[in-house]
Amino acid sequence: MRFTIRKKLMLLTITLGLALAVASGVISSAIYAASMRNNIEESCLEAAVNSCEVIEGYKTEFVQRYKDKLLPIYSENREDLEEIEAGTITFETIDDRNDYFYRLTQDIFPPRTGFGLSYEMAEFNNMYTEILQNIDMVAYTNGLSRGCLWFYDAEHDNIVSMMDTSSEDSQRHYFPDAIVTAPDGRIREALKSGTKTSFVINDQCHAVCPVLSEDGTQTPIAFIYYYLSNAGISSGVRLFTVYTEAILLAAMIVISFLIMLFADRLIAKNVRKLSDAAEAFTSGLGSDTPEKISAEVGSQDEIGDLSGKFDLLQDTLLGYIDRLAEQTAKEEMMKAELSLAARIQKEALPKGRLTVGGIAMDSFLKPAREVGGDLYDYFMLDDAHLFFCLADVSGKGVPAALFMMRAKELIKAGVRAGRELTTFVREVNAELCSGNDECLFITAFFGILDIRTLKLSYLRAGHEQPLLRRGSEITEVGEESNYPLGLFDDADFLADEIMLAPGDTLLVFTDGLNEGINEKNEEFGYERIKHVLRDSGSDITGALFEALETFRGTAEQFDDVTMLVLSVTESLPDLDLRIKNPTFEDIPRVEDAIAEKLGGFDASRVYETGIIVDELMNNSISYAFEETPEPDLRVSLTTAQNEAELVFSDNGFPFDPLSIPEKTEEEKEEDTLGGEGISLVKALSESVSYRRYGDRNILTVRKDMSPPPDEG
Repeated sequence: MRFTIRKKLMLLTITLGLALAVASGVISSAIYAASMRNNIEESCLEAAVNSCEVIEGYKTEFVQRYKDKLLPIYSENREDLEEIEAGTITFETIDDRNDYFYRLTQDIFPPRTGFGLSYEMAEFNNMYTEILQNIDMVAYTNGLSRGCLWFYDAEHDNIVSMMDTSSEDSQRHYFPDAIVTAPDGRIREALKSGTKTSFVINDQCHAVCPVLSEDGTQTPIAFIYYYLSNAGISSGVRLFTVYTEAILLAAMIVISFLIMLFADRLIAKNVRKLSDAAEAFTSGLGSDTPEKISAEVGSQDEIGDLSGKFDLLQDTLLGYIDRLAEQTAKEEMMKAELSLAARIQKEALPKGRLTVGGIAMDSFLKPAREVGGDLYDYFMLDDAHLFFCLADVSGKGVPAALFMMRAKELIKAGVRAGRELTTFVREVNAELCSGNDECLFITAFFGILDIRTLKLSYLRAGHEQPLLRRGSEITEVGEESNYPLGLFDDADFLADEIMLAPGDTLLVFTDGLNEGINEKNEEFGYERIKHVLRDSGSDITGALFEALETFRGTAEQFDDVTMLVLSVTESLPDLDLRIKNPTFEDIPRVEDAIAEKLGGFDASRVYETGIIVDELMNNSISYAFEETPEPDLRVSLTTAQNEAELVFSDNGFPFDPLSIPEKTEEEKEEDTLGGEGISLVKALSESVSYRRYGDRNILTVRKDMSPPPDEG
């Protein structure tokens, strides 16, 4: 159901009118009732005070004498009177009750027959009647329900009625027909303290005033009590409430009608114009050329001002649509460029898993944006040394990515030049500080692993501590850290080292992993990383990122997450020989040592391996050391399942034997440098690779040691 402004204003006005009428009536009734109670309290108290003044004027002595006559009778019969009041003792008829009280007071009041009336008794009766008539007259004059003369027995907390205008025979009330325990705390307190007071309880007004003795002690000898039932109070309040509510309701109906008329003529009509204009303008936004639609509201009030603002909104929106189209085109172009930059950045990083000997290197990168500020790299420096690094550039986005690419090239160039770890890091730091107006910096971890000895030389530059898993134990590596790169161009750097062992796993990561946060702003932290690393299998990076995603929940990834995992899966090389000033006599010794290590393999494959060793050692000894003052030749052997890896390293002059083209038949007869020998090595092995690292030539040969197939 659709509610228009007219209907809403009508419902709102009627609701508010009714609420205001009810609230006003309740408040007015409460004020009137309070005023009425206050007037009644004053009237009751004034009546009690007037009666006391009449008695104290010339009848106090009588009241004292009357009380003195009643006290012995009351004291002697108190227990019976209390039981009569409580209903324990009952009478069959009212006459029996009257006879009982007559007998108790026959020595005080005149006899029923009227005979034998003494002067004293007649005087007493006249005074009694006069006081009772005064109390009754005051009660009648003030519209009160009841008037009494009491005395109070404080010891038993009883109210003893001496006179009562509400009795059946008020002119001849011989004795009280009730002994009442003081019923209310306020009445009791007034009787005990001897003070005059009036108050309303449950729409019933009570007034008490003490009759004081004439001996000057101001001691109450009795109390005047007046009472007004709730009939007068409640009826007055109800009548006032009805009249008030009727008047207010009529006023609210008139006001509601006027408000609805005003709203329809001055508000709803113009609002409909605005609504129609907004609908027409919105419909036109789907076209190629949206146009402005004016509501044409002529009123000079807030609605007229709203109409002007609506026209201004249309102008602004149409201009925004034009600018948005231009901006969207620019953003699409920028998005395409960022996508291309991301692909270029990804292509610059190592691909896939690197395995060499018993070493494996895995990598993982999840940028927070299209391009990231994390970098990593790993490659073999020579046949025995693996270099790897992981770094995190401060900041995010394109500036961090560009700074990262610059740092990556500096690091790669520095380490390939064969410099020591601390030396090339110092040089990279100096280059990054130069022209670094944006004050970007890099935290990094560098490592060079000797795959033969498993000695890891590393340098930590402000980066997170890597974690080493050895069995079920997880430890943090590198307690001391160097400065980050790019901050201080004269900073010095210190490297450290650690020995790895077969089965070890080294995890290097950026702060996007340990500082990843969830919806409660809690960090993933080192302890969670350790827990996952301890329990994960071969896919460590996948398990860690999955755990991070589960922990993060709906929280946004705010930083790049990059990880490197270095695993030592096998043992050290089976054989590692270093020969100073090698000669041809060393060749048989090396062949025998290698043959001994390969004793469990097929004899024909071992023989072919010997040919390879002979050819390559001959080649090095014959030609490599012509200008080398201290010749040095190293030969290592590593076996894995049915494969053998031979690494030949010498400090001779730079020479790549794989670059020599295949010889012709005439050239083979001349047997020039390395040509025929390297061809034979290629034929007998699965792969041959060459690398120059520092001052050494490194040639790596992989040989299949499986038994040859049976030709028969």
